[in-house]
Amino acid sequence: MQLLSVQRILLSLGMIVFVGAVAAGATGAFFNDTETSTGNTFAAGDIDLQIDNESYAIDFNIPGFVDPDGSLVANPGNSWTATDLTDEKFFDFSDVKPGDYGEDTISIHVGSNDAWMCAAARVTVDSDETCTEPENGAVDGENAACVPEVDGTNGDLADVLNFAFWVDDGDNVFEPGTGTGGTPETIFLGGPLSGLGSQGQIALADASGGAFGSDPVPGDETVYIGKIWCAGTLTPGALVQDGSGDLISPITAQGTGFTCDGSLVDNSSQTDKVEGDMEFYATQARNNDSFQCETDYDPTWTIQ
Repeated sequence: MQLLSVQRILLSLGMIVFVGAVAAGATGAFFNDTETSTGNTFAAGDIDLQIDNESYAIDFNIPGFVDPDGSLVANPGNSWTATDLTDEKFFDFSDVKPGDYGEDTISIHVGSNDAWMCAAARVTVDSDETCTEPENGAVDGENAACVPEVDGTNGDLADVLNFAFWVDDGDNVFEPGTGTGGTPETIFLGGPLSGLGSQGQIALADASGGAFGSDPVPGDETVYIGKIWCAGTLTPGALVQDGSGDLISPITAQGTGFTCDGSLVDNSSQTDKVEGDMEFYATQARNNDSFQCETDYDPTWTIQ
């Protein structure tokens, strides 16, 4: 009896060991899941200010002009596609007479990031290059006050060249009236060339407002500034906004949206010369909420 009991106990232990071995062999499989993120990258955007210009003027007998009837024509000498400014000139005219005028549209590209934007202008030369007999005349000239100089500051041409700058929709036409589309345009800078330098830092878009408003210039978008010059009295018209946009030549029935009258320009500006500079500046808007052109931008007047 005792021997039989021992045999049964050993048999039972063998079955327990076998079951345990089976259970141990089944513990290697569990529910699982793996998620992998690859190629994590930081990439910087850009502030890359580029400018292009589309210029029109009356005939100045310079290469590229064809002007059989006195209307505005394309001026290739002061037109270029988007670029970093080096030796490009917005104005380069050598035979200005009373009543002459020209119109341009500046296209501005700030890069991929929203940006605040400023501008500045200065007159560097306003000179009596030579003195003609009419210029020294007693009726309408300088009454013998003309003194010949080279790149001086006593000239008179800057006082009779009048300018206007406005935020344009890209059609090269000033449209201040409410019309069928778009936003009525307003002049943000104007007057004689001699006074442009006193404007200081011109706010195009900053935290306090500017020509484009108090929001940054959007990245990857093009914005436009229209500008016109006149050797004489410059008077804006009342054309309505037609919402046309995108660089349509001003050689149309509606013209530039201004009139230029040179009848009051006397002989004092004969043979005078004016030179000047323009500068544009852009800086990131994100994390720069309080930027203001007047206090945070200092024109460098160096070629970038």
